[in-house]
Amino acid sequence: MLSAYVSMFNPAKYWFIAITGLGFPILFAGNIFLLIIWGMRRRKLAFLPLAVFVLTLMKIPAIYQMDESRKKPDYIEGQSDELKVMSYNVRLFDLYNWTHNITTKEEIFRLLDRQKPDILCLQEFYSSEDKNFENEKRLREDLKAQYAHIEYPITLNKTDHWGIATYSSNPIINKGVLYFDKRTANICIFTDINLGTDTIRVYNCHLESVRFGAAEYKFIENLGNEQDDETVARTRNILKRLKIAFIKRAAQADMISKHIGTSPYPVIVCGDFNDTSLSYTYKTISAGLLDAFRESGSGMGSTYTGPIPGLRIDYILHSERFYSYDFEIPNSRLSDHFPILTHMVLQPK
Repeated sequence: MLSAYVSMFNPAKYWFIAITGLGFPILFAGNIFLLIIWGMRRRKLAFLPLAVFVLTLMKIPAIYQMDESRKKPDYIEGQSDELKVMSYNVRLFDLYNWTHNITTKEEIFRLLDRQKPDILCLQEFYSSEDKNFENEKRLREDLKAQYAHIEYPITLNKTDHWGIATYSSNPIINKGVLYFDKRTANICIFTDINLGTDTIRVYNCHLESVRFGAAEYKFIENLGNEQDDETVARTRNILKRLKIAFIKRAAQADMISKHIGTSPYPVIVCGDFNDTSLSYTYKTISAGLLDAFRESGSGMGSTYTGPIPGLRIDYILHSERFYSYDFEIPNSRLSDHFPILTHMVLQPK
């Protein structure tokens, strides 16, 4: 039951509780199994899984949505034009050929061109002065969204840049940055966009990564096949990385939430939070906002394509003045994240 309520505990103090939230779907299913088995056998202890089921059932909408067929609302005076909003961790456009497919970068560009978002938030953005990796220039030429806000916290050799990017089809009138740590590409930027008579603020966030290497992912995939000594060592290493990431994300979430609270405009928050919808991170950043997936998504909403299944760690959140609909997760395995997108209109005050 604790795994369902991890958002109540700040990982800065209770990181070990935060870890249990990763296993909530499996633990919930296991509890149902116990409830059925003990119930059929008429054991008195069946009331325990029954109580846990009742107390955790309310958390299911955070990880699973029934089909929500919300469509574009009828026009009312003062309503904005439709905005197509997309968020995507592009994993450096497959710079190091993780996918073992030399066409991946071009496929990502074709995907973005097909979707033609009005607002596009990209995490793990990479661009270079090398003509083969001039991704910033390429996107300016290809996208419907011609205005850009790009920040590079990491630059090597004055030619290779790692960071984050927000593109808009409407004019950008102000830009700002929330730096977490200039030694990494984890960062949050905010971009004020003019919508005619209104202005909105778009946050694009990439929170602390767990930074698992190939060895950790291989261990997770082959769990149970290693020798005992290796299992203990690998498990300790994974727990150490999880602890560091949970603690850092908690501070980053607090910083973002505080800044959102100062916004004079309706906000859209996009990004790779690297944390689940049951987490302290999600609860903190989403306070007072609506989740586009919960408004019009369906199913598990998994956004991570890696070896840990069922994780929703990428989000589009928004102020209540926005009406969002037609949330979608294209089945595009060009990165270790799926892209997510939604449509929305800004309603009059």
